[in-house]
Amino acid sequence: MNSSNTSQPDTGDSTSHLIDSITFSMASRNDLQVVQALLRANGLPCEDVGEHIEHFILAWEKDTLVGTVGVELPGSDGLLRSLCVSADERNRGIATLLCNRVESYARNAGVKRLYLLTTTAREFFARRGYSICSRESLPPAMQATAEFRFLCPCTAVCMVRSLDD
Repeated sequence: MNSSNTSQPDTGDSTSHLIDSITFSMASRNDLQVVQALLRANGLPCEDVGEHIEHFILAWEKDTLVGTVGVELPGSDGLLRSLCVSADERNRGIATLLCNRVESYARNAGVKRLYLLTTTAREFFARRGYSICSRESLPPAMQATAEFRFLCPCTAVCMVRSLDD
């Protein structure tokens, strides 16, 4: 999945002046290479990003991509994926803002539950209301995603959050 590769996840407790220079946009095909480069630089899988790039939200500081998050939408359940903030931009609240935006995007697309896999950001997502669940309990559409089948290690923690709240 895909959380930023950090031992101290972005908490979002930063004051707003630290993020005033960040702008957000929906990704397009033209952004694919820069998104893949950011994910690769942070040790996250990017092999299938092109299949879902239109559902990615990007965080920019001037002309530099500093963060990304995506969602796969196979039905009323969604897969939050590829949350990544560049190492030198962490602890500014960017990951929190990206999550807020992708959760709203998914909710507006009719998603009732968001699932994710993470190897490094369990506590960050737990603070956001995600709870641990077993991979076996997931709907077949989630289990069929590349993230669950082969991109994320079997040691990744699976989490879920209802968007109805």
